[in-house]
Amino acid sequence: LGVFLLTPLAIAWALRRPALRARWDALLLALPVIGRLLATVEAARFARTLAIALAAAVPVLEALRVARRVLSRAPLQQALSRVTEEVREGASMAASLAASGQFPPILVRLVGSGERSGQVEQMLDHAAALLEQRVNTQLARLLAIAEPMMILIMGAVILTIVLAILLPIFQLNRLIGG
Repeated sequence: LGVFLLTPLAIAWALRRPALRARWDALLLALPVIGRLLATVEAARFARTLAIALAAAVPVLEALRVARRVLSRAPLQQALSRVTEEVREGASMAASLAASGQFPPILVRLVGSGERSGQVEQMLDHAAALLEQRVNTQLARLLAIAEPMMILIMGAVILTIVLAILLPIFQLNRLIGG
């Protein structure tokens, strides 16, 4: 019982260390389904925040710094720090986002389109809406898969309980009858 109680506390304590947290975040983002979902959620949050900051006439570099604070995964924060440095040095935001390899291609393409047309805020807002829609679709798919699995798991638990009750009764019946 103590191990079950102390293990989550030990993990939470260990994840406070930046190096371990960065490795944990990289591991989560590398997972096939969950990682893509987490990256999409982070990208949508980043795009929405950056769009709001730019629409409020915040300078691009400061808006990128603000948007970096809403990201919760260390690899994405590091990638955005590099993007901010590259933009400060005169690179295109879309090219920097693409070079990082951490952001969804649709976000990169829409930012590039916004830079060419001068409508970065609108394109970031559109990208955020598309990414949020993608997250909702992915969550619906995961739940559609999880529901039958939960039914099977509950069936197995109930079967175990029924067998745990009936097997002693059958053994007692055998002892009395034979």
